[in-house]
Amino acid sequence: MATEAITKKKIDLLYVHIAVMLILIIGFNFLPPFGSITEMGMKLIGIFLAMLYGWSTCGMLWTSLLGMVSLALCQALPMADFLAMSFGNETLVFILFIFFFTGVIDEVGLINYIANKMISFKFLNGRPWLFSAFLLVGAYIAATFVNMFAAIIVFWGIIYIVAERFLFSKKESYPTLMIVGVILASSVGGAVMPYKPVPMVVLKAYSMAANVSMDFFKYICFSLPITFLIMIFYVLLCRFVFRPDIKELYKISVDFADPQALILNKRQKIAILFLLAFIFLMIAPSILPKNWFLAIIISRLGNAGCLFVLLILMHWVKLEGKPLIDMHKMARHIQWDMFIIMCFVIPFASIFTSDATGIKPFIVQSMQPILVGRSPIIFIVLTLFIATLLTNFANNMVVGAVFATLIFTIGMGVGLDVAPIIAVLVVCVNLALATPAASPLAAMMFANTNWCKANELYKYGILIVALGFIFTICVGLLWAQVIY
Repeated sequence: MATEAITKKKIDLLYVHIAVMLILIIGFNFLPPFGSITEMGMKLIGIFLAMLYGWSTCGMLWTSLLGMVSLALCQALPMADFLAMSFGNETLVFILFIFFFTGVIDEVGLINYIANKMISFKFLNGRPWLFSAFLLVGAYIAATFVNMFAAIIVFWGIIYIVAERFLFSKKESYPTLMIVGVILASSVGGAVMPYKPVPMVVLKAYSMAANVSMDFFKYICFSLPITFLIMIFYVLLCRFVFRPDIKELYKISVDFADPQALILNKRQKIAILFLLAFIFLMIAPSILPKNWFLAIIISRLGNAGCLFVLLILMHWVKLEGKPLIDMHKMARHIQWDMFIIMCFVIPFASIFTSDATGIKPFIVQSMQPILVGRSPIIFIVLTLFIATLLTNFANNMVVGAVFATLIFTIGMGVGLDVAPIIAVLVVCVNLALATPAASPLAAMMFANTNWCKANELYKYGILIVALGFIFTICVGLLWAQVIY
C-alpha cells in the first residue's frame, strides 16, 4: 500500500509539472510585449522558462521534444526547418558518433587501467593527501579523455573500498569530500576537450553568432591547465580548509591497485592510438600549415568526416577474429537524453537571440546602467557570475549556449575580444554541482544518499562553486588573455 501511494504521488506530481510547463508555454502568448521584446520574443521566453522547469523536474528527453513542438506551434520556425537545424546539424551528427567512439575506449577497460595506475605509485605509501590527489586527478583524466559517467562509477568504487578498509563510517567528511571531488573532476574534465558535449554546444553557439570557428588548439591550451589547477585547488581546500578526519589513512599503501589491471593489453594499446589520432585530427587545422596535403584533406572531411574515417578503421582492425568496434553494441553508449537536449538547444539558442525576438537589445539596455562608466571587466565578471549561478539551477548546456550568444553580442558592442571570455564561460558552466538540477553529474551525487548527507552536499557544493568561480576568474581570465 505504501509503495502504491508513493507511485501515485509521483504520477500526480508529473501532471502538476506538465500543467506548469503548459501554462508557461501558452500563457506567455497572451502577455503584452515590453521594452524591445517582440511578441515572438515573449513566446520564446515562455518556452525557455518551461524547458528550464521541465528539465529540472521531469527529465530531458520528452521535455526537449515538447520544446520542439512548441516552437513549431508558436510559428517561430516550421518543424522541417528546425529538424534540419538540429538533427541535420554537422555538430550534432559528430556528437552522435562520438558516443560510438568513446564507447570503444570505455569498453576496452581504459578507465579501469587509469584508475589503478593512478594509485599504484609507491611514493604514495603513507601519504594520504597525495594519494587523494592522485585519485581525483585520475578521475579527471578519465573524464577528460574517455567517459565522465564511467569515471564516476569506477573511482567512487575505489573510494568505497578505501573508506571501508580504514573504518570510515558512511557519510563521514572524508569519503563525502572524495565523492564530491570525483564529481568536480568529471565536471571540469568534461570542459577540457572541445568534442565533449558542453564545450561542443557552447563553442558551436559562439561560432554561429560570430560566424567564425573557435580555434580548438588554443581552447585546449587554455582549458587543460586551468581545469587541472582547479582540481589541485580543490585538494588544497580539503587539506587545509575543510580538514576532515583521515583516521588511519596515513597507513595507506598501493596494494589497492589491481596488478592485472596495470598491464595494457593489445586492445587497450590500439584504442589509445586511436584516441591520440582523434585528438590530433581535432587540433590539426589549428597547427598544420593550410597548404599541406594532410591539412587540406582534414579540412575537406571536417570533424565528422575525420571521426567516420577512424570508426571505419576501427572496424577494419581485427583482434582474435573480431573487429575493434561493434557498431551495434556501441549504440548502447548513446546518451539519448543528452543528445536530444543538444538537438533542441543549438538551434534554440540561435532563434532565441535573433533580431526577431528583441531579446538581445533588451538585455543590452538592461545592463547599460550597470556598465556605464565602468571598465569592461565589470561586464565580464558580472556575466560569468550570472551564468555560473544559473547553471546550478538550470541545465548547464542551455545556459552556456544562450550566454555564449549574449556575450558575443554585447562584448562586440563594447569592443571586447570575445573568444577568451567564451573559453572561460565553458569552464564556469561546468562548475555545476551546487544543486541536483545543475547537471546529470550533480544529480548522481545528490542521489548517493547511502554515502552522503544532503545538507553536506549542499554545503560543499555551494562553497566549491563559489571558490571555483573566484579561482577561474582570477586565474582563468588572465591565462585566456595569454593564450588568445
